[in-house]
Amino acid sequence: MLTINESVQVLLSDKAVVIRRFYDRFLAECPEARPYFDDVKLEHQASLLTIALVTMETHYSHSYPATEHYLKVLGYRHRDNGIPPQLFPRFGESLIATLKEYHGADWNDGLELQWNEAFAKTTATMLEGYEMEFTY
Repeated sequence: MLTINESVQVLLSDKAVVIRRFYDRFLAECPEARPYFDDVKLEHQASLLTIALVTMETHYSHSYPATEHYLKVLGYRHRDNGIPPQLFPRFGESLIATLKEYHGADWNDGLELQWNEAFAKTTATMLEGYEMEFTY
């Protein structure tokens, strides 16, 4: 049975396929998100999403203070960029559907539960940061 940690390892070995498919799906299923990607280079965004997936798994599995802080800053940056938190669940739905499609026969109920829990925990932490003020 594939675990979330193993899922991330597989994704890291072939990230281009799953990341591109995710953005195609997300922007098709959530057209209201498109304006937030108008000036975004998807190659760069793909790298950021890869880091986010690793961070999501790490935050879920270990809850390091540094990971928590990073996610709070990420939430703040989303607010600073005008991205409404109402888009977060839609993002998660598209992400989980893409991961399920990508893993195919290796996908299982336990893995789906782990990714859903990881996304929920990550989103909650980002939303804490969304309401905070950070200075750099």
